[in-house]
Amino acid sequence: MSDAARAANTSHRLTATPPRAAESTRAAQPGGHLNPGEPGPWRAALAGLLGLALTAGACQQGTPGGSARSGPGGPVPVSVASAVRKDVPVVVRSVGNVESVGTVEVASQVTGLVLDVHFKEGDFVKRGDLLFTIDTRPYSSTLAAAQAQLARDQALYQQAVDEAERAVRLNSEGLASEQDLTRAKSNAAAAAAALGADKAQIGSARIDVQFTRIRAPIDGRTGSLLVYPGNVVRSNESRPLVVIRSLVPIYVRFSIPEDYLPRLRMRMKEGDLPAFATPRGEGGATVEGRVSFIDNWVDPATGTIALKALFTNRDHELWPGEFVDVALTLAVDQDATVVPEAALQTGQDGPYVFSVGADGKATYRSVVLKHIVGPEAVLASGVEPGEQVVIDGQVRLRDGTPVTARPSAPGPAAGGSASTEASPASSGSALPNGAKRAAGQGAP
Repeated sequence: MSDAARAANTSHRLTATPPRAAESTRAAQPGGHLNPGEPGPWRAALAGLLGLALTAGACQQGTPGGSARSGPGGPVPVSVASAVRKDVPVVVRSVGNVESVGTVEVASQVTGLVLDVHFKEGDFVKRGDLLFTIDTRPYSSTLAAAQAQLARDQALYQQAVDEAERAVRLNSEGLASEQDLTRAKSNAAAAAAALGADKAQIGSARIDVQFTRIRAPIDGRTGSLLVYPGNVVRSNESRPLVVIRSLVPIYVRFSIPEDYLPRLRMRMKEGDLPAFATPRGEGGATVEGRVSFIDNWVDPATGTIALKALFTNRDHELWPGEFVDVALTLAVDQDATVVPEAALQTGQDGPYVFSVGADGKATYRSVVLKHIVGPEAVLASGVEPGEQVVIDGQVRLRDGTPVTARPSAPGPAAGGSASTEASPASSGSALPNGAKRAAGQGAP
């Protein structure tokens, strides 16, 4: 080959368009084979790899009821506790408000100047204790005037009676006409009526004098003093002088869901239903009373029914107006299957637990929840007493996952019978049959 031919061949190779550039050039040209909407080979490969990754992830994730195998780390460590059989009280908890059995706004029934106040704010008073003294002089004067009028009218009455007797005698002798006799009898009757009016006036004046000494109408504790010596009060004024509230005994008003109404009525037929109230804050002692009132309707807006419980309150543990935690023990579930509440999980199909068998694998168990009392869940079915249930580590479990079980510390579900007297002070809220836990608590 000549030198000129070799030079031409070399120039042809240097100016040739690379394949990728050629494809791009064709894609840019109207008559090319490629277009922007057509995926190239690299895009197809990337889509295939992404699909394989998603499929593998879905197979690894699974569902609580699906099968799973242990990962590279080996069996999953979990904490377990035993399901037990015991008596569990059905406790209904609510928030109540303390009410006085009697509340009296003390007001003056006469107008006058306050001379003295015979108590201090916050004192406990008995019925009949003297509270206020109002200036009695105007009413004493009215009483004295009424008594003087009575004395005057008594003299006039006696004169009218004497004249009537004289007229009767003269008429019988023919010395007085019938008209004179009738007039004398009428005067005597009018004088008698005047005596009656005078006596009524005296009675009214005496009542006004008594009203100047205001006494406590009930036993209770006085509130803020609203008038002081030197103030002028008026009869039936809208502003009270003081408010007295009784503390012994005392009511607690509260409401419970209508779902418990049948059990409540059944329990009330058996006798007094104890109610336990615990004041909020530190140092609040639980006190026992009894349910004394069930309202005659269910509030359709809230689906609750109002109740009242009566407490003796001898030591004034409960105070009017404060909020308290109320607990009622409606029944006791005999020989109930109980697991720690921490074992209970909630999925799309309802509550479930993981049990651990002798083979060391977790088993998905759908359960029927009756109610939750404090840290314990009472089950209607799904788990038998003596079975081991997982209470910690459920997030990594699937049906059939190998586990390494370690027993938990002894808890409330470790056995024994629940006390119906001690439970109201420490139990949690009882959920009605079929209730589910809040979303997010152990959901798969």
